[in-house]
Amino acid sequence: MSQSCINEVMSLVGVVVVGLLALGVIGAVLTKLSVRRGRSLPYVVQTSLNTPAEQAFLGAVQRAVGSTSLIACKVRIADVLQVRFRKRHGRDQRWWRYFRLISAKHVDLVLCEPRGGRILAAIELDDRSHRRGDRKRRDRFVDRAFASAGVPLLRFAASGRYDAREIHERLAPYLTTPEEGSVTCPNSRSTTR
Repeated sequence: MSQSCINEVMSLVGVVVVGLLALGVIGAVLTKLSVRRGRSLPYVVQTSLNTPAEQAFLGAVQRAVGSTSLIACKVRIADVLQVRFRKRHGRDQRWWRYFRLISAKHVDLVLCEPRGGRILAAIELDDRSHRRGDRKRRDRFVDRAFASAGVPLLRFAASGRYDAREIHERLAPYLTTPEEGSVTCPNSRSTTR
C-alpha cells in the first residue's frame, strides 16, 4: 500500500473519530438540555423491590429479629462502608479507585439498631447466580471488604422455606436487646431512650 493510500485511510479514520466524538458531545448536551427543560425522563417504577425469594426471606428475617433490629433492603455497600482515608483533593484517584469498587454493589439486607441506626450486620441471600465465576469473585471481594471494616456479613442459602428460629440463632450474636442504653444522634442534640 502506498504512502498516499495510508494517508487517505488515516485521514478518513480521523474524520470518523472526530465525528463520533462530536455526536457523543451533541447527544450529552441535548440530554442535559431536555432534563433542564423539565421534559419527562425515561424512568418507570420497578414492579417490586424484592424478588419473590428475597421477599420470603425478608419475612423470615423479620420474624427472627422482631423489634430488636431495623431491616433495610437492597442497601448500597457504599452506604454501609466508607473508604478509610479521606480524599486529599477532587482528583485523588486512590480514594476514587476504592470508592468505585463499592459504589455500585449492594447487599440484600442490613440490620441496624432500632434506636440510632448503628449497623449491626449485613446479610446476603445466595441463590444459584452466586455459583457463577463472576459472582464468586464479587462475593469474595464483598466478604473481604466487610471483614476489613469489621462489619459482620452473613450469607444464607436461598431455599423454598426459611425457619425463623434458625435465622435467629445465626443472627443472635449481632442483635441488640430493647433494654440496651440510649443512643445520641451524632447530628443532633436529642437522645432517644
